[in-house]
Amino acid sequence: MDVTFDLLKAAMDEFDASQRKLKEWDGWTENKNFKFAILHAGRIYPVKQIVSMATGQPKSDFSGGLQANTAVTKSGLKVVSLRESSWTIKSADDAVKVLDKSAFTQGTGIPIEIRPFFMAHDPQPGEHLPVEMVFNGAKYEAYIAIESSPTHRTRLFWQKDFVKALASAFPSHFAMAQNSSDLSNLPSAEMQLTRLDGFQRYMVTLREGGPLGAEWTDEEMTAAVRAYLAMREQEYMGAPYRKADFNRKLREGALARRSKASVEYRMQNISAVLKEICEPTIKGYLPAKNIGIQAKEKVLAILEQLGHYSPEDYKPDFDEKTVDERVKKLLKKGISGVPKGQEKPQQSVKSSTTYARDPSVKAWILKNSGGICEGCLSPAPFKGDNGPYLEVHHMVNLAQGGPDTIKNTVALCPNCHRRCHISIEKEAFVFEIYSKVPRLSKAPLDQSK
Repeated sequence: MDVTFDLLKAAMDEFDASQRKLKEWDGWTENKNFKFAILHAGRIYPVKQIVSMATGQPKSDFSGGLQANTAVTKSGLKVVSLRESSWTIKSADDAVKVLDKSAFTQGTGIPIEIRPFFMAHDPQPGEHLPVEMVFNGAKYEAYIAIESSPTHRTRLFWQKDFVKALASAFPSHFAMAQNSSDLSNLPSAEMQLTRLDGFQRYMVTLREGGPLGAEWTDEEMTAAVRAYLAMREQEYMGAPYRKADFNRKLREGALARRSKASVEYRMQNISAVLKEICEPTIKGYLPAKNIGIQAKEKVLAILEQLGHYSPEDYKPDFDEKTVDERVKKLLKKGISGVPKGQEKPQQSVKSSTTYARDPSVKAWILKNSGGICEGCLSPAPFKGDNGPYLEVHHMVNLAQGGPDTIKNTVALCPNCHRRCHISIEKEAFVFEIYSKVPRLSKAPLDQSK
């Protein structure tokens, strides 16, 4: 099987544009049926799917192992194993290692199949590559070494200061490793590496896999979410509190079988879910970069059960009054972060075409404006039900293919809004707004409209 780099690159571009966000590919790297992936330009792709798209051959006509991998590597692209010797590649930027005894003394091995995650070039025997590992705000020096032996074994070595960090996160594992005891009877100690700067810097996340990989129960998840909301309330009120105290109390009660690191990571999961729905998160609990779809749905269900989330408030709608009611609720509750919006809003064709509007985008734009028109930079002319009255304008109309995102919307006073639509100088005024508002990006016009 022969396929060129250009055909594979075109297939990857098409996958990014039309398939990556489909439910079929949600969390595909977690599916053990997928053993390999193409690693290219900071993204990760399913080998067999890309080869099929590039060649036009059905996936049933060729094997997804050696045959497809060979065709890809011959084109110059890199293929990485998704699971190898206690390593798991989660995404182009995330790899998880289940730590063994050697990790608690000096470092860990990197199988040759995983090596493309750590370096873009083919290393030379004896080569040493310095890297920096960032954990809880502290920086730790480490390096990747390629042995001069015939096997060119690759290892990631770290210093004693990082061993101390591991010992603090996994005291039972560390104690048993010092006695050369078997760690298999303990919950897995997992280290996630997230690339921050090419192949030189990695953010470290430590967590416990749970007893024999046990899933979190509904009771455990609910306890974690309740504790998170309680801490967030304390933070909002300006009242002092200690995350460590909440963590300890949870492990003395509902989360008795979880480690400190495991609870910390679950809090990061909750931050990730709240960030996605534009709710405030707790300082210090950075949103986890990757959260499983099941964990996300469970956290949302608990938030809804506790009265902190209503899916209906976030649904785009064709009716302007309905959208405005939802905007009102979101503004009252408080909106934080940046909503994703809709790149391609749904259409409803009647006697005229209308587009579903995302209430979180409109709420964010109004809040971010601070009551100041982004056209003339003057205060809103009066106050309405939602505070200072400004109108949300799409720089490229939805009917012309413009997206319903914060990069295509501004808050304008009624005068500037009409000026954008009917003024004889509207083109110059629109250009002026683009120059004033850095977040805006010009969307291409849909010539079919």
